[in-house]
Amino acid sequence: MSGRELRALPKVHAHVHLDGSYPLAAVQALAARQGADFEVPDSFPDVWDFFEAYGTVPELVRSLDDLAGLCRALVHAEAALGVLYLEPAIEPQLYARRLGGIDTVARTMVDALAQGAEEAGIEVGANLTVNTDQDEPIALELARTAAALAGPGVSGGTGTGFWRGVTALGTAGFVEPAGLARFVPVARIAQDAGLQIVSHAGQTGGPDSILEALDVLGATRLSHGVRAVESDELVARLAEQHIVCDICPVSNVRLGVSESLAAHPGPLLIAAGVPVTLNADDPLWFGHSVLDQWRIAREVWGLDDRRLAGVSSGGMLLPGMSPRTRSVYRDSLAAWFTAAPG
Repeated sequence: MSGRELRALPKVHAHVHLDGSYPLAAVQALAARQGADFEVPDSFPDVWDFFEAYGTVPELVRSLDDLAGLCRALVHAEAALGVLYLEPAIEPQLYARRLGGIDTVARTMVDALAQGAEEAGIEVGANLTVNTDQDEPIALELARTAAALAGPGVSGGTGTGFWRGVTALGTAGFVEPAGLARFVPVARIAQDAGLQIVSHAGQTGGPDSILEALDVLGATRLSHGVRAVESDELVARLAEQHIVCDICPVSNVRLGVSESLAAHPGPLLIAAGVPVTLNADDPLWFGHSVLDQWRIAREVWGLDDRRLAGVSSGGMLLPGMSPRTRSVYRDSLAAWFTAAPG
């Protein structure tokens, strides 16, 4: 299918793990400065091989300056793809042991993202994420850090710049359901600071994992959520309550969640009225950007420009987006759709 230029379509990129999304050239340059090579495998035999590879990038980061440079590079790369609101998942705990503790690393990340946002002219928030497979002992510290770094407009301030600060507390882990009851006190700290709760669910786990995220943890948005299609009742609830699912087509296929792009549940969720965003998850490792996900929606799922614009509009439901950026986004989307195709 042909249509309007997809790069010009305004985008939210809200399911993008910082450490798996740095631009490849920036990671290779960092490795070269250390006399090392960095290459991305063509495939991963299973998800555990992926997780093992994933940890090699944080190990390349030897200083806070290294980390800040990668953060800024990511923001610029996303802006070039038409992203107007970026909300990467950050995990300062991956670097804290070497670089000075969770608070120091988190502040380095948010300061670098803020600088990148100002330079690139887009808005950037951050989803400070707890790993439910590993991070229970430090989850409270992560939540308190998230609350302390909650951005203007989230924690009651009136900031109107490009930087939104920490906008969400996330949970992520391969095991679903994840026993999220352990993290309820953590979520409450974040909620009291005005942060949304974004939970990985409905990826490896079925509808029960999604219900756990919504009803136990109090999640207000889902990372993935695609296996909701196994329950008509749950799909109807997501649509009725406008719960955004941040879906990742290429990632789901590469890690065996979906059999193929053509068989991906995304179109079923969209047709049922569930608001979704299209995301790359870990573009460094999967080799496909957020723009590629939109090409899939057009070329594989057969969505015309009207339906693509409808999907894009779902991004404006994210609470982290400021009124200023929401207005710019709405105007940009209207301009894109009224422009002549081709």
